[in-house]
Amino acid sequence: MSLSRVKAVLLMSIVFLLGAIAGASLGTAVVSRKFASPTEVSQKPGKQKFIDKLNARVHLSEPQKERLQVILDETHLRFSELHESVKPQFEAIRNHMRDRIREQLDTAQKQEFEVMVEEYDKCRAQNRARGKGN
Repeated sequence: MSLSRVKAVLLMSIVFLLGAIAGASLGTAVVSRKFASPTEVSQKPGKQKFIDKLNARVHLSEPQKERLQVILDETHLRFSELHESVKPQFEAIRNHMRDRIREQLDTAQKQEFEVMVEEYDKCRAQNRARGKGN
């Protein structure tokens, strides 16, 4: 191989290596920035977010905001009462589904299914305690 070819291959290798280093550095910087500062999640409760969003669109007065808060509080209470009234029906349907699933499983599978059911119920209870629904 001639000296000029060796120089050309060496130069191309250096350029390739520098490009790979620059690309990796840029990629790492972009990824770390994206994960270091995740999109900000609003800490406002849902009712307040709704009022803020409505206010931004229709420009509510302070008395309107106060009346809306009352309406939303009353509506939330009605939904909670409805949820409590139908909760036994949801439980009955859930239990019926679980019984039907158990019928399809062998003894070892049933044991693992019971562990899954316990984990699921625990997670649901924790979510309810935090106010995240059913």
